[in-house]
Amino acid sequence: MRYFCSKNELYMTEYNPIMTTPDEQFVVGNTDLRYFEEHSCRTEGGVILFCRRGSATVTVDQLCDRITRDTLLLLLPGSILHLNERTDDFRVRFCAFSLELFSEATYRLDPSFFHVLHEHAIIRLPARIVEGARNWFQMASYTYRDRDNIFRNTIIRNRLQNVLLEAFDKTRRFAPDVHPQSGTTRQTDLFQRFVALVHEHCTEQREVVFYADRLCISTRYLSTIIRSVAHSTAKEFIDRSVVLEIKMLLESTELSVQEIAYRLHFPDQSYLGRFFKKHTGVSPTEFRNAKK
Repeated sequence: MRYFCSKNELYMTEYNPIMTTPDEQFVVGNTDLRYFEEHSCRTEGGVILFCRRGSATVTVDQLCDRITRDTLLLLLPGSILHLNERTDDFRVRFCAFSLELFSEATYRLDPSFFHVLHEHAIIRLPARIVEGARNWFQMASYTYRDRDNIFRNTIIRNRLQNVLLEAFDKTRRFAPDVHPQSGTTRQTDLFQRFVALVHEHCTEQREVVFYADRLCISTRYLSTIIRSVAHSTAKEFIDRSVVLEIKMLLESTELSVQEIAYRLHFPDQSYLGRFFKKHTGVSPTEFRNAKK
């Protein structure tokens, strides 16, 4: 069993509550997210979470922030989620979508749309918008239960597209600082492409020159862009992504450190150990044991 029922609510026991399957293209429910205290997990599809009560501190990729009541959290495919800490009464409603369903819903949306949502995954909703979010989840829950509806996946796909467009609109209206500044369109585009390349290749490629070559720019210009947008060096950004990958594998798999080193294309276990300790202050084994 993935859930147990209490007072008409679903709570997670030992499995990832936001995981979909080929037969279950979307999942709607309630959870305290405690699974993610022990496991850093990469989302395969998209996930929308709405905090009903309590609060928690979460890390999404390299961004750490606090979720409180009536906060919306949007996870794009490939995001790494970790729950740092939570109050005992913390509860969220969620709707998770398969990658196929998410891709269908977002096929024609502008790439800048995803950049904004990635940088502003946590949205604190104005009071007048909260009721609309609650109604959306009620409708999603109804569609989830209506298993005999032959248009079930089409309906939820359209509802997903609607809520994403609403979130994008509200983010731009209530967080004006997310608008690209004039004259930085090319830099913003290059940064987005750099992030996408890092997510795709960081398990194999850890040198800045690889990404600069793929973007057809110099390493100096790439470093200038990353410093301007992310306030870190390109190498630091790449290394943080690799560390996240290692943490995720240490927490959510039984792979040995040697197997992880092989999977992430490190020369050997010792090299990975030195790399990990340099960036975290602890060895991979110490990190894994602390999470048990």
